[in-house]
Amino acid sequence: MRRGSMILTIVGVLLALTTAAIAYVVLVRGPGPEPPTPTPTPEAKVPAVIAVQDIPAYSDIAAEAVGTQDIGESKLTNHLLAPEAVVGRRAARTILRGSFIMSDWIVDPQAVVQEGKNASLNITPDREGRSRVAMAFETTELRGVAGAIQNGDFVDILISYQLLDTEQEVPEPVGPAVEGCPVPCPEATGVLLAQLLLQEVEVYRVGPWLIPTPTPAPEGEEEEEEEAREAQPQPIRSRTLTMLLTQQDALVLKFARESGASIDLVLRGRDDREQVRTETVSLPYLVARFEIAVPPAPLRYITAPKGE
Repeated sequence: MRRGSMILTIVGVLLALTTAAIAYVVLVRGPGPEPPTPTPTPEAKVPAVIAVQDIPAYSDIAAEAVGTQDIGESKLTNHLLAPEAVVGRRAARTILRGSFIMSDWIVDPQAVVQEGKNASLNITPDREGRSRVAMAFETTELRGVAGAIQNGDFVDILISYQLLDTEQEVPEPVGPAVEGCPVPCPEATGVLLAQLLLQEVEVYRVGPWLIPTPTPAPEGEEEEEEEAREAQPQPIRSRTLTMLLTQQDALVLKFARESGASIDLVLRGRDDREQVRTETVSLPYLVARFEIAVPPAPLRYITAPKGE
């Protein structure tokens, strides 16, 4: 028994020494190296258009107002990627410096008119910086330059009034009343005046704005129809015009239209921006300027109404 106990004691001491030696080695060496962390693949980036200065709403975007800056592909939505897609277009909102420019933040002025929608995005101040509004005006073929007016043209507006003298003393009838001529038969005479009302009015659009969506053509005919339209472009003809006017001039035109004035439009040359001074035209003006010979006592004679 004593010998077996001694052997067990010796074995236990050896195991303890072995354990202590292993622990010492582990503590001295420290923990083993961690497994290497995989290096993430960098995200691909693309250049996108960015504003390098504040761009006011409804202003034309100049080349010096934009640049490019890289952006991760995962962050792309409706970003514009080429400066050519921005320069020359019009800002549909205020674009702050440092902002990436989105496709719905700009508008093509020509597309606004041609597509007949988003009219407010293209209403700009006049040459003097005064704000303008769009106003619809209905004319006729005769008074609207025979349909020659097109989008972007400039017109002058002429008016004429038939003025009656409310304080004129109407003479008594010379003879007995006749059928269709109540007593007193003589009517009050009037004065016809013609005047240049407004100058250099921009025609925003000819025709209505809400253009119906065209019916899709059968397959095989779309290209033929498109080629035919491009080969034979037709001018726009409509009695309805949308014009750009200052608020005050819009009121002037409204008054002239609703007060019974006769209104005609005259078309300006494409590059004609001259402001002219005119004189009111009346019968005495014509007589004096063109030296028209009139009968004795000229104040007794006036131009006869049309149809008589």
